[in-house]
Amino acid sequence: LYKGGTSQDLVAVGLLNPDKKTYDDGKKEFLFRISIPNMLSFLATRDFDGYVPGISDIIEGGYTDSDNQRALSFEEKQLKGRQAINSLALYRQAKAGKDTAAMNIHAKELNDNIACFGYGYIDKAEDSVPNVPLCFYSFRVMVLLGAYFVVFFALMLFLSKRDMLHKYRWTQYLAVVSIFLAYITAQSGWIVAEAGRQPWAIQDILPVGVGVSSVSISGVQTTFMIFAILFTVMLSAMIGIMVKQIRKGPQN
Repeated sequence: LYKGGTSQDLVAVGLLNPDKKTYDDGKKEFLFRISIPNMLSFLATRDFDGYVPGISDIIEGGYTDSDNQRALSFEEKQLKGRQAINSLALYRQAKAGKDTAAMNIHAKELNDNIACFGYGYIDKAEDSVPNVPLCFYSFRVMVLLGAYFVVFFALMLFLSKRDMLHKYRWTQYLAVVSIFLAYITAQSGWIVAEAGRQPWAIQDILPVGVGVSSVSISGVQTTFMIFAILFTVMLSAMIGIMVKQIRKGPQN
């Protein structure tokens, strides 16, 4: 959703325009789409006629948010964020110099702008927008496969209750395939959660790029190798136990 408004539809199925690169390039969003009327407004506000801001609205600001306050534009948030960063630096200097009066002044300035602290590290408005195609398609894969599993387990329960599973061998093949679909569903949800929150490690406060730890490369490599060896040993043990039990066969 690039341009928001009231009574917004939810795109159930759609193909994004690959030529659209930024929120303000003027190109249309979709090549085609099938939407559910007013559903996005209902999901976002519990009101079929509720207002839902789009990417452009969030960046440009000016609309009334859920707290009945005027939403700030990216430029306003960026300015407040840089003021907060500067106030924090001055506060630390005052603290080092044991200047209590200056500490109080800069602490107040910091508190006044802390809600936008992270925007001070972001140079361009486009950098505050997550990867739209990745989130769009991942979300729909997650929902589609989630609906599939509801139907799948309902069918399996129905056939199992009537002792009919053995009559339909295709259900067994479908069950094996569904193992891999479960992983795809979980990973799609993870992508939506992690890619959708970008660029934030802490919303509006700490961008991911600023939150990078100072752990050395050798430290990361050592930790990786320890876990790789540990899980390889566990996998080998598990496979060994499984093979041993398979060779023994059923007890009866």
